[in-house]
Amino acid sequence: MSKNTNSYDYPWMPEVYDLHETQTYDVEFIRKTLMEKHRQLRSGRPLRVFEAFCGTGRILLPLAQDGHEVVGMDQSEHMLERARQKLANLSDEMAQRVTLIQADSTSGRWPGNFDVVLLAGNCFYELATPAEQEGCIASAAAALRPGGQVWVDNDHMEGPLPESWTRPGMHRSQFPSGHLADGSMVEAFSENLDCDVQGRIWRARRTLRVLLPDGRREEHTYLQQKHPVSFAEVESWLTGHRFAIQATFGDHNGNPYRPDATRAIFWAWKHIPA
Repeated sequence: MSKNTNSYDYPWMPEVYDLHETQTYDVEFIRKTLMEKHRQLRSGRPLRVFEAFCGTGRILLPLAQDGHEVVGMDQSEHMLERARQKLANLSDEMAQRVTLIQADSTSGRWPGNFDVVLLAGNCFYELATPAEQEGCIASAAAALRPGGQVWVDNDHMEGPLPESWTRPGMHRSQFPSGHLADGSMVEAFSENLDCDVQGRIWRARRTLRVLLPDGRREEHTYLQQKHPVSFAEVESWLTGHRFAIQATFGDHNGNPYRPDATRAIFWAWKHIPA
């Protein structure tokens, strides 16, 4: 399997996503970093920021509130529709700074001329292969102005897949389980298939069981593949696409990266031709 089925194409998935993804510490770290970059530009103009995999706007919309011009791309129209609903609650001035694009971030060219590209929110875990992940680094390089910067923020895994990823049988998953506002309940399960332990490729059959308010039940099944990235992989992709890494962080408090850190966050400059 080279590409994932889009598991966010269920109409209730954005609500479940927002039930789980409520943290703001990563957003605040990005906001602080971009405000510092804005001061360094000394141009008076807003930053142009692009976020691939923008989802429901958890990261993107606060950046518009800070005065940046933001463009978000996501494959799921349902996720973007929820972002539009949030956008409707902002002032007209803020809303005019936001553009949302429905497209597969792993296919085709991204829009360009950006100061910053965000590959944030553990987005590489939505991708099936190292080739897709590196492809996003290449797309970020093409989308940035010379001297622009990319932000890459993911969990990282060093070495082979751990035993917890390869246990046989059906396992209940925290995400995307949840109770919806209309009274529906979603339960998620995963069944490990053939995993490449040394290559860190995890393949599973995901099952979503939905209990509707009227008592009816639905069941949806799809296949999913993940490649948990390592620090060294992301570092090599960035340097291979002519980025200069300015800083690496191990958490959203700005502490330097260490091998035992929970995150691998990169802030890198696009090469400026001589």
